[in-house]
Amino acid sequence: MTKATRESGIDRAIDILDCLHNHGRPMVINELAAAMDAPRSTIYQVTKNLLNRSVLDSYSGGRVFLGRKLFLYGSSVSEQYSLIELSKPFIDELADKLGERVELNGLVDWKQSILYVADGKRAYFLPPNPSASYSLPLTSSGRFLIDGLDEETLLTHIPEEDFFRHGTRVMTLERFMQESQEAKMRGYSVTSDLLDTHISSISRPIIDADGAVIATIGLAFPTGELDANKDRFIEALKQTVDKVNEKFLIVG
Repeated sequence: MTKATRESGIDRAIDILDCLHNHGRPMVINELAAAMDAPRSTIYQVTKNLLNRSVLDSYSGGRVFLGRKLFLYGSSVSEQYSLIELSKPFIDELADKLGERVELNGLVDWKQSILYVADGKRAYFLPPNPSASYSLPLTSSGRFLIDGLDEETLLTHIPEEDFFRHGTRVMTLERFMQESQEAKMRGYSVTSDLLDTHISSISRPIIDADGAVIATIGLAFPTGELDANKDRFIEALKQTVDKVNEKFLIVG
């Protein structure tokens, strides 16, 4: 087997996991192949190997889904990735204090991905999903997660459709990069009605010892709450991020 073939197989395996994760339900091989626009024979062979290693589990009707071994991998990541574990109590505390949803967000596959979430009092408003991913240009965290990246890199990796919401362009790369610079100077980012017409968010960055952004902590809440609570939210978020930064730098 050539190096290119091995790499292609690894890519296919990861694509299968991504597809199942994004759809959130078991799927049959034909459905997977169609969703991925890939040859059925290839998806069948890769899926078979993943099933044999318990990376995928089988269900009735020939369906497959993310397997039990991934739970073990996830547990190991949680134990070793100290930032998540260190942040949890501070995020829980902030969610309880403000009654709003609080997230720990990171850059994964050029999306803003939720690494940990604590629900506030509005479970009906935005149900917690610790594995959700969102378009970077539509999130307040995205303005920090692209810190240090140039225009060419962003053009190459951020899909054009990520600047759209429901088929309508709501952001440009130029504006996104400008808002990223402004957020860096302020130390926080605020977005309203980008991800959805009734959602606002405020984010602050978590910085490593070299000054690089490694994650963000953000609040998500109804836009109607922004004017009356903006200053209070920003200050409470600052206190929480300061605690996490201090703890992480000491332990890290």
